[in-house]
Amino acid sequence: MIQGKKNWRKPVALLACIVALMTGATSAHANRTITDMAGREVVISNHISRVATVGPVPVLNSFVFALGEAKSLVNGLPPNLSGPRWRMQYLVDPDLAQRPVIQGGGGAPLVEGLLETRPDVVLTMDRQTVDLVARAHTPAVFLAWRQPEDVKTVMRLLGQIYGKADAAEAYCSYFDATLGKIAARLAQQPAQRPRVLYASFRRLTQPHLIAEWWIAKAGGHSVTEGERPTEALTFSREQILAWDPEVMIVSSAAEVAEAYADPRLVTVSAIRNRRVAAIPSGVHLWGNRTVEQPLTVLWAAQLIHPDLFRDWDIRDEIASFYATFFKTQLTKPQVEEMLGGRP
Repeated sequence: MIQGKKNWRKPVALLACIVALMTGATSAHANRTITDMAGREVVISNHISRVATVGPVPVLNSFVFALGEAKSLVNGLPPNLSGPRWRMQYLVDPDLAQRPVIQGGGGAPLVEGLLETRPDVVLTMDRQTVDLVARAHTPAVFLAWRQPEDVKTVMRLLGQIYGKADAAEAYCSYFDATLGKIAARLAQQPAQRPRVLYASFRRLTQPHLIAEWWIAKAGGHSVTEGERPTEALTFSREQILAWDPEVMIVSSAAEVAEAYADPRLVTVSAIRNRRVAAIPSGVHLWGNRTVEQPLTVLWAAQLIHPDLFRDWDIRDEIASFYATFFKTQLTKPQVEEMLGGRP
């Protein structure tokens, strides 16, 4: 699907004309200049009500959700990022399924479709997309999430874009307060750091570097820590035996069953002691980079140190988070579905 890349330049001249016809939609509002996370100065309207997300759309959407601005989104999920795994995206934003798709399965933007949505601004984590959209005279804001706490920088920038600095600071305060409470509780048992493996069991990979951060913040010792500088790490079952994790966190409930049924791993501590769990899945898989990261850390802390966190109700915390930030009231079955992991 990425073959469209080399054709990106062809429609730009035509699209510039289209944009010229659209300028009347934005001329009524004064402009301002912001600085994005690539250090670029971007001129945007003072009033932002139509926002496109291009690239890792569920992640980008989750930032917008956390400001209570789901209705501002003008596009749906791309074809390779739809289906039951993303059910919570559709719950938070019921109109998502009716919105147009503006990128192909390979991540390349469908520029004509993008501009037809008349966005006030485009959010992306891809520099090529920034350049392409900018050439079509549409404001594009580059966001980056390289370090774990970059989520707060992203939220503050979006708070500036939407004129909702207070909402962004409320999220950042929650992030810091939640991690602070977890750290204070863990300080009661500073020497206990059980060995933890987060993995896609079927693929035998640790798929996201950020897992090293949230496992440590949850009071575990990641067995893959320091093993690689790259985003993903591939390993063997023999390596699992050598690591002997005391807790295993896998990608789905089906993988939990597969891990318990694997005769080659019966001696692994996590298997013997029935301490294998599926990572929860909300508006994004919690093991990945997600605005739900404080919930990830709390859930993992309860899994790794059940006695230490027995009095902290993760279900109430999830319901409160969704109501406060996503403006979505969850039912008890919906919370349980989320905790059960992705389908």
